[in-house]
Amino acid sequence: MALLELQHPHVCAYQEFFMVWDHKISSLFFCLVMDYCDQGNLEQMVRDNRREGRIINEKIIQRFLAQAIEALTYVHKKRVLHRNLKPSNILLRREDFFVISDFLPQTLATDEMKMKIRVDPERKIFMAPESVEFLYSDKSDIWSLGCILLDLMMTSVRTDPEIIELLERIKLDPLYLRVNLDSIQYKVGYSEELFRLLPKMLQIHPEDRPSANDLLREPYVIECLVLIGSPMSGLKKILPPGVLDEIKDGGIENVIGLMKRYPDFEEAQLSALHRLINYDSDGEGVLDIGGTMHLVSLAMRTHSRVQWEGSQVLRRLVSQALEQEDGEQLLSGDDLVITLVEAARTSPQDDELISVIFSVMMMMISVSEPAAELLRRTSFVSDLVRIMETSLENRDLCQSCCALIWSLAMTENQTDGECLKKAVAVVCTVLKKYRTDGPLVESACSALWILGMKGHITEEQTESITLLLLEALQAHSPRPILSKNVCLALTGLVVNSELSAYRVLVPAAGMSGLPLIKELYRLHDDDPEIVENICLLFSEMAHYGSARPELVLQHVDQLMAEIKERYDCLQEITTLVDATLSRLKT
Repeated sequence: MALLELQHPHVCAYQEFFMVWDHKISSLFFCLVMDYCDQGNLEQMVRDNRREGRIINEKIIQRFLAQAIEALTYVHKKRVLHRNLKPSNILLRREDFFVISDFLPQTLATDEMKMKIRVDPERKIFMAPESVEFLYSDKSDIWSLGCILLDLMMTSVRTDPEIIELLERIKLDPLYLRVNLDSIQYKVGYSEELFRLLPKMLQIHPEDRPSANDLLREPYVIECLVLIGSPMSGLKKILPPGVLDEIKDGGIENVIGLMKRYPDFEEAQLSALHRLINYDSDGEGVLDIGGTMHLVSLAMRTHSRVQWEGSQVLRRLVSQALEQEDGEQLLSGDDLVITLVEAARTSPQDDELISVIFSVMMMMISVSEPAAELLRRTSFVSDLVRIMETSLENRDLCQSCCALIWSLAMTENQTDGECLKKAVAVVCTVLKKYRTDGPLVESACSALWILGMKGHITEEQTESITLLLLEALQAHSPRPILSKNVCLALTGLVVNSELSAYRVLVPAAGMSGLPLIKELYRLHDDDPEIVENICLLFSEMAHYGSARPELVLQHVDQLMAEIKERYDCLQEITTLVDATLSRLKT
């Protein structure tokens, strides 16, 4: 699923996956559909040059290195590893434009039998030394990249068997690399800086190797990035004279046009975003919301300094999209969700930025199920819990986190389970800290309800959470939504634990659950949803024959009679009342 979300010019895009059954050999095949590149691959380029004894131009090597580091920095930031970088997996769109393809998912990379089937033994020569033990990290990809560079550099001086032997030997003996580099340096004529870079990438122990991010600070790599005009080079591009004045003084259509013409210029994008934050829709015309959101998303993914301004513009655009008939369709694209997730992961400590991002996410998923589903697929739950843990002093951020947890937990990914278990403790901390804050308590109780319903509350947590919910009900019973969700949360706990039923029945901490719930009915007896939830809670409590039934009878008999008389026309409530009374009498 993570591969489907990769969007980078130097990463071959995955479009879909499917499974097929081969009847002839009785096997299930998992198939990934990638973009098609028809210009061959790096292995063919190396083979052709080696056959002719040609030296590959260093400019080609520099362009490949810059594009590969750009791509690896991107995928590693998204916590995706390649695990199988080799020349045949580097595709060409043209002679100097390279695309990384054919990622090796962890499931395959850590299965010895599958690796034997999937990876040709001769191609394992590009894998890092630790990969033999099925251990992988982002540093493993750097080793493979170094091996590919070495292969490119030696097309004129080493045969295929010789390069295979070299790549195998350097996994055991680092001096063997130095000897070979010294022997060819003056034959191939490549720069001294390239020869100094390779040994750093080909350190046997992963902890001694640089990461893709570390390589961005290497002078030779910066030179390569400048060659392809990459913003990662850190060198500021110079705008043509007068462009910023056009953004400042021109119409909104002119601003959008300039954003399209100068996507690589951070200063132009920043000025345009400032203009979009303050534009007057009445006096300057209506924006193309979908097109503008795409431009803003592109600017945020390309330039690190525009995150705050970009998120502010997105919030305004999403708010406008909600008012349109095709609003749901506008907010259902992958582009927007991925941009917001990347921005949140890049700046998790920036509370103001995170608050804006979360507000945009909440607006989107409130109307667009595809947007909510994509947000779940990005495994954003783990980021959400970490942000919440470090932002307990930020009341608004805590409320947004609780609301997002509620939404994402509704249909969680299989990998989200452990993160959601951690979320229970964090939500309880928030509930204790802000116990007098009605709106925040309401949001936290909603989160606990869904977390309990999904089975993420442990038996050890049941008693304390039951008491927390009763305290919330006692302090904020006039709030209808809170009352509904607390009753549902308590019902879920009672279903799974007799201890929770006991804690509702028996007075503790100066508070008794039954009189509290009875009073809740008096307060909301005109709200069928709350009444139904109260009946559901009592119905489940009545299952426990040994849980002090005389206490239940004392408070429930008369209450159930009142409810039945008032709601005799509602079948669901009548059925719950009859079942509860029957169980109690039995």
